[in-house]
Amino acid sequence: MNKLIQDLIEKGMGNFMDRSRDALAWADEIYLNDIKDENELAQRYENLDLTKGQRQVINDYVACILTSNHRYADISYMCGVRDTVSILVSLGLIKSVEADE
Repeated sequence: MNKLIQDLIEKGMGNFMDRSRDALAWADEIYLNDIKDENELAQRYENLDLTKGQRQVINDYVACILTSNHRYADISYMCGVRDTVSILVSLGLIKSVEADE
């Protein structure tokens, strides 16, 4: 199954994931409110009187949180794809795929 996921990624699943996720996210009221709050907090952060070093530590921390959350979202999406394929196989709706887990 991991081979299937890797094949999907190599065949452009990442772009499909981003488009699909973005379409849902930009239609989600809670997400849009969170983005609005994020932008307001970013403005407040920019106005803080911080040293260059302090700002760098905070920027690095925020970047780390963002990249780990993005990766987790990608992993969650791919788990959903894998689980869907597994369910479809177990129901006999599609043929089995090579499992290398």
